[in-house]
Amino acid sequence: MSALGISLKFNFRATAQRYLPASARNMSLETRNFFPTLQRNVTPTASGSQVVSYSSDLGNGGPVLALIHGYPQSAYSWRHVIPLLAGKVSLFVPELPGYGISTPATEHSKRFIGRALLDTLQDVFKITPDAPRKVIVGGHDRGARVSHRVAVDRKDFLPAVDIVGTVLLDIVPTKVQWESFKNPAIAQGYFHWPLLANVELATMIIKSFGGANWVRGGHFRLTNSPEGIRRIKMEDAVEVYAALFEKDETIRCSCEDYAASATPDFNEQAADQAAGRKIDVPTLVMFSAAKLGSQMDVAEVWKDWVAPGTVYEHVAVGESYGHYLPEEAYDIVSARVLEFLDKHAA
Repeated sequence: MSALGISLKFNFRATAQRYLPASARNMSLETRNFFPTLQRNVTPTASGSQVVSYSSDLGNGGPVLALIHGYPQSAYSWRHVIPLLAGKVSLFVPELPGYGISTPATEHSKRFIGRALLDTLQDVFKITPDAPRKVIVGGHDRGARVSHRVAVDRKDFLPAVDIVGTVLLDIVPTKVQWESFKNPAIAQGYFHWPLLANVELATMIIKSFGGANWVRGGHFRLTNSPEGIRRIKMEDAVEVYAALFEKDETIRCSCEDYAASATPDFNEQAADQAAGRKIDVPTLVMFSAAKLGSQMDVAEVWKDWVAPGTVYEHVAVGESYGHYLPEEAYDIVSARVLEFLDKHAA
């Protein structure tokens, strides 16, 4: 190994721990409460995963906003958004199974993971048919794909969990994304999709390269705004994500997530479109104008996935912000989410 290779193998976990409050420095990332103003929960689920989540409940049976993170991150990616939403809506912020904090599930499809997360939400908020709650499912990246699946399947969760809206950050539908790879430029930019979907190969490659190195490079490849990069790096968040991807289990399970997007997620969306099953609750789509929006007509694409007559709002986020909208554009995201909640979650 070269001297450069050796220098890159420093202990990311120790680096991330250095930024914790003194009272929490002996706490591992797996047991840390990333949001001290929220309650940390650990919920066994039928998926096989013990799902870690963070929550706040304003009471009075009001709506709950779920915020689901993406790849290759953790719930810590919402650290800028949560202070701007706390006190305005009840919050449920889960760690995706297998991404380093919640333990892996036995399956990886968005339908399976979505059910595990909603089962967790139902347990955390003590939701029953006699005490139902309205829920807005929101997410970024992989979390947005879970949210999309859950929104389409929402009638499966009635009457206790009443999904009344969805917020989708910087994605197009999974089926559309895979089909877009016939465009060489898009295939080049999203090379990691087919790579990660080949689980055995991808796991070996990323382990050899170093999971932490992979995470750090991925973040800075998908943004080109100096301010966006500064915001992503705040509170040493990238080092937290890098530390979680030091674990072989995290690398493998996150690859399984992408494999599931090829099948069964792709096939389920194809069946949805053939049957006319679309999102039928108010939908807010936000995307990076400089990245995803420069490659596809995101606003137009989603029209075919939202039922006719359903409220559909879209926001192209400018200022050269890239893919990681909850961090890079947290102020814009928070303001638009609050507007959406005021209109559709009363």
